[in-house]
Amino acid sequence: MLKGDLSMKILGRSLAFSLLLLTAIALPAQDSQVSGQIRDTTKAAVAEAKVTLTHSETGDRRDSVSTDQGYYSFPTVLPVHYELKVEKDGFQAQVQTGIVVETASISTVDVTLAIGSVRESVDVDASVQLLQTETAAVSHVVENQTITNMPLLDRRSAQLQGLNGFVVQTGSGENVTFSTAGGRGDNANYLIDGGTAVNLLIGTPSLVIDPPVESLQEFTVAQSNFSAELGRTGGAVVQWTTKSGTNQFHGSGYEYYRESSLAAVPYFSTTNPPLHYNLFGASLGGPFRKDKTHFFFNYEGRREVTSVTETNQVPTVAEAGGNFSADPTIYDPLTGQPFPGNVIPTNRFDPIGA
Repeated sequence: MLKGDLSMKILGRSLAFSLLLLTAIALPAQDSQVSGQIRDTTKAAVAEAKVTLTHSETGDRRDSVSTDQGYYSFPTVLPVHYELKVEKDGFQAQVQTGIVVETASISTVDVTLAIGSVRESVDVDASVQLLQTETAAVSHVVENQTITNMPLLDRRSAQLQGLNGFVVQTGSGENVTFSTAGGRGDNANYLIDGGTAVNLLIGTPSLVIDPPVESLQEFTVAQSNFSAELGRTGGAVVQWTTKSGTNQFHGSGYEYYRESSLAAVPYFSTTNPPLHYNLFGASLGGPFRKDKTHFFFNYEGRREVTSVTETNQVPTVAEAGGNFSADPTIYDPLTGQPFPGNVIPTNRFDPIGA
């Protein structure tokens, strides 16, 4: 049978998600953050230091000033790579590169300034601690390379939750559901770039948009103790971060293909039933204006023709007349004894059954 309606539904969702990516700037960012404390070599806090956080791939800059206690913070940043520059009169400027920010995480980067001229600069390859001491949430981040290399049915992102040790899959394909940390299945809260992707207007929360894996940068699954603003769920909180354009153009094209000529003949079938499966798409990201405005687009479509082999059993002419002599013994339900000759008398036939 041709699953045209299903294919068009997937196509419609893919197009809708592509438009969502193009307008993602209107959505709140995931709750990622870069923060830390600035001190001098005597461990004293450095106040009113100028702090600049720069997106390494797009050149986007954000500025801040340290507090009287030397603390600074950049909330709601995208989970990508950053460069941090700290300047203060009477101290050498310090530049920390290679800062990696993950989805829904707090990256702590403390800076120690040395006495000297602001024209002098110290470059440091930053090392962000892996242990998230600023939050009690139990979560796991899956990065882009793992996402794109996983063999997934229909290439839908929700299946990737199974990479977490505390998640049990209770379905497959488009009907996939998950139970997290022993909780009820199909009871998670899904966020895409900070916007909810769950239908909350019906009795059971259900995932409305399951984005293609090609559009994901990374995602995180938190099972407990997540922030109050991520509530509305008795299960996990799954936060997806989509890819974004950079100062360089990047794209991809892909197709996943299955064909009946490459499949084995089912055991109960005399011929190989038709199967034609095509899952294809393309993505493109880059700058509208370098260091200013960027875009990312992903299209995905599916075409599928499939069939099912069924084995049905019908009574023979003799069996239809009550003669089961060629079959195992038939017992009379009233006496518990076998019918003579394994033949059911016609006067015992039920009118409806006949």
